Amino acid sequence: MILLPDLFEFAYVPNWFDHLGTLAEMAMPESWRFTHPVFPLKNTETPILERYIKYVFRKQVIDFNNFPYESDAECRDRTFYIRNEKACFNTGLFTKNYKSIYGCFSRNKRIDALQDWYFRGFFDDASSDLKYVQPLPDKPGFPLPIMGMTYFPLWDIRVNVNHILCDPENFARLPLEVQRAKNLSLLLETAVELARRKASFEPGIVVPQGYQGQVQFLLPMCLLDTEHADIAMTLAPMEGYYLGHTCLTLEMAYMNARLIGRPVVPWLTELVN
Repeated sequence: MILLPDLFEFAYVPNWFDHLGTLAEMAMPESWRFTHPVFPLKNTETPILERYIKYVFRKQVIDFNNFPYESDAECRDRTFYIRNEKACFNTGLFTKNYKSIYGCFSRNKRIDALQDWYFRGFFDDASSDLKYVQPLPDKPGFPLPIMGMTYFPLWDIRVNVNHILCDPENFARLPLEVQRAKNLSLLLETAVELARRKASFEPGIVVPQGYQGQVQFLLPMCLLDTEHADIAMTLAPMEGYYLGHTCLTLEMAYMNARLIGRPVVPWLTELVN
């Protein structure tokens, strides 16, 4: 059985934003929106939560699909439960009473339905919707290697300046004032070196993110003010050095970091309310 990894292709999802609002109320208190979003968003209340849930659903389905056909059925169920009339996945979030929260589906009964499943909502394990689900899926894991999770501040950073400045998508992420600056390549290299020195003094400002099954790091960079980050550079660990290949807006960095865990560093937490 191969499942579709896109939530909206897998199931019919009515009142999606209402479901997200319910989930935000159920889960432990957390900021799920940006205080001053840079770009207009269709979802103004829970954009961070929306991206997180879509990512977790996709990850769990892909992990389910990657199990060998002859593998233990219970192991597959603990990744993404799908039997008879029920399907569910563990969101990785907890209620205020530390109970896991699950996204639940039932068979779509409509004859003309394009999707086989219907999204019912988010529930904890005491819900009647999960009464006959056994085993309940496990909390999604992010098997990032221990060595990969360690940032080494003394490693050099090699910046792919041409890609960052010549790629339109990357360039557009830079502050407008910086885009008009002369000697932009020198400014970028200087900002990277300043960020590397700051991180050598305070390694905790560097945040891990998972990208295509690999560990990367998010390095806060100050281009306009030496005390306030403007963008984040992704650092890919190589053999004894880091490759800086892409820049992200701070909002993009927050959402990427949240896929692993709730950010606690000030340069990210100050973005949310």
